[in-house]
Amino acid sequence: MTRARKNLVFVRVGSKSLHRGWLDGPDERNWDLQLSQYDDDPEIGKGGDLPLSIDKGTKWDSIYRYLTKNRDVLERYDYIAFMDDDLIFTKRDLNRYFDICAEHNLRIAQPSLHPDSHFCYSILLQFGATKLRYTNFVECMAPSISTEYLRTFLPHMSQVISGWGMDLIWALTMPNPAFKSAIIDEISMVHTRPHATGAVYDAFSEQHLSPEQEMKRLKSGYSGLPDKMLVYGAIDRDGKRMSGATVQRLNGFSLLANSWRYREPMRAIKSGGAMLMRAITQPRYIPETVRRIQHKSA
Repeated sequence: MTRARKNLVFVRVGSKSLHRGWLDGPDERNWDLQLSQYDDDPEIGKGGDLPLSIDKGTKWDSIYRYLTKNRDVLERYDYIAFMDDDLIFTKRDLNRYFDICAEHNLRIAQPSLHPDSHFCYSILLQFGATKLRYTNFVECMAPSISTEYLRTFLPHMSQVISGWGMDLIWALTMPNPAFKSAIIDEISMVHTRPHATGAVYDAFSEQHLSPEQEMKRLKSGYSGLPDKMLVYGAIDRDGKRMSGATVQRLNGFSLLANSWRYREPMRAIKSGGAMLMRAITQPRYIPETVRRIQHKSA
């Protein structure tokens, strides 16, 4: 009898989805696969472990509908990773992803980005000196969220469509958020699609939906949001703790030294310099819980 797996990979799949590559290799999986299909290709939805979900919406509104209709999923699994379908990832690294989340009792995390990736935020690029970096920011591309936390965060997702802005909030809405969210550097993924492209952005255009406007609206509903994406601690490859000032300094130097390796060198250089500055100006930063603003009804 197959032992029940403790983790779930949820992926929105279209005709160009790369998720089948995640199943390659001899390793046993510690995760089940839930496919959520957004186009009409009859073949793309085959191969999941759970019944296929078909939803023509965008990523995060579809996820919200799925979770509210299938609340038993939140009881069956310890972590759910919500993956984009344009990522190159190995089965072994996906297994390790969940293991690290559990080992360090993370509420939310994401893999680092391989240097070959298209990227928006240099903070997400893989840093070779650390196993993981604690951060106040986790992108929407491939977050792993503990179901214990997800049950409490679900109401925050009720008005989300594009997902823009949610990544600025969900690492900080939990009580005592310090050291509960991280970028995992031991593993990495390749993001193959340039930012703001693909079927989901076509859908935004067709619906006359502006992700920028949604992000502005979402942010206006919270007080205490930090104005910067910050790393404030780390665990090195030997398992030792690193202070925020130390990891920011080393990470900053790494971005400067390796900027030539990335698709957007100037973006990495700018971020590296900013990290070095914050190692001096914000060496003891620790995140605090953000509060939802309760607007008074008219």
